[in-house]
Amino acid sequence: MVGLIRGVSEGLGPVGGAAAIYSLSGLLLIFTVGFPRIRQIPKGYLLAGSLLFVSYEICLALSLGYAATRHQAIEVGMVNYLWPSLTILFAILFNGQKTNWLIVPGLLLALVGVCWVLGGENGLHYDEIINNITTSPLSYFLAFIGAFIWAAYCTVTNKYARGFNGITVFVLLTGACLWIYYFLTPQPEMVFSTPVMIKLISAAFTLGFAYAA
Repeated sequence: MVGLIRGVSEGLGPVGGAAAIYSLSGLLLIFTVGFPRIRQIPKGYLLAGSLLFVSYEICLALSLGYAATRHQAIEVGMVNYLWPSLTILFAILFNGQKTNWLIVPGLLLALVGVCWVLGGENGLHYDEIINNITTSPLSYFLAFIGAFIWAAYCTVTNKYARGFNGITVFVLLTGACLWIYYFLTPQPEMVFSTPVMIKLISAAFTLGFAYAA
């Protein structure tokens, strides 16, 4: 998925590419999951879920699109994968999930793993990690913040959704926000080509079916 988003952003731009992906994914979800009855969805879940989901997806897509190189996009994607560990931590802190002392070394290992990736070929070297981050700080920042946002989204969904699924609304809203940002700010020209269109359709279907599961 990281490679597909990056490939689309190289042709359509970081914002335009992400907007196109989420728009197509949202249309796919209408036919697979369906469009929920908004009034029946718990307001807390709808409001908090919308805000957190849209924020996360924008952070993820733009972090990959703004990465300086394809290799850096992979590194950024790995930073974002702090979210599973953070989700467990949030579940313990806010949802009363039971745990034991093994959670501490587990979280530390996850953090060390991300630092190792940021170090590149040289591994856990402080100077190399700082150098990689400073080449594209916005990408790494968005990915890092996104991990916390997604963990919060998972926590909110588990606590307030009450069996309702607002994913179609959330994905369409993400696409709409990205298009608004695209048209209100200076953006690079969209360059459509056969490879870009294939990646766009592949990314949209992958994302759509993943959220439909």
